[in-house]
Amino acid sequence: MDAQPKKRLSPLTLVLSLIIVLLLAVAVFLAVSKFGAEKEPEAENLGNPSTPLIGYEEGVTVVDDPDALQKAVDKAYEKAAEGGIPMEFTKEAFSEDGTTLSCYIANPATAKYDIYVQLFADAALTDELYLSGLIPPGKAMREITLKHSLEEGNYEVFAVYTQVEEDCSTIHGQAIVTMDFRVGQLE
Repeated sequence: MDAQPKKRLSPLTLVLSLIIVLLLAVAVFLAVSKFGAEKEPEAENLGNPSTPLIGYEEGVTVVDDPDALQKAVDKAYEKAAEGGIPMEFTKEAFSEDGTTLSCYIANPATAKYDIYVQLFADAALTDELYLSGLIPPGKAMREITLKHSLEEGNYEVFAVYTQVEEDCSTIHGQAIVTMDFRVGQLE
């Protein structure tokens, strides 16, 4: 019997084989992770490229149970039946000196909750001009004093109405409206 010598792999062949096996393993891993994972729905910009994209809120789930969906709809209708935040105010307000403002801001007699009102000079709601105390239903303010003076001119001011529950610490609801302030002499 002739014994044939075994062929031995060279170190270079062994290293190349190992690299090929590793590359195949990485390719399989990437393919599985990219195509195997569920994709989140992407926001679409339909039409105008300057329109901001709106995506799904984190934690949004699909309701498959018709009974659960009906309960959610019923609850929404109950909340809507309570009504919104009743507000009474004049759209325009006037000040001769830039500090004392003639206006009408009220909590209607039909309201169920006390309110307080904040007035802001900017849409970001960072430049607070005024913060009222609690205003009970049926009461109004006709003149207020701003925290800082406004120069002569016309201003769009953001009024935040906040309803407060009986414990005076729980916010029941909020609404933002704009008011037009005019500072200067009457024409």
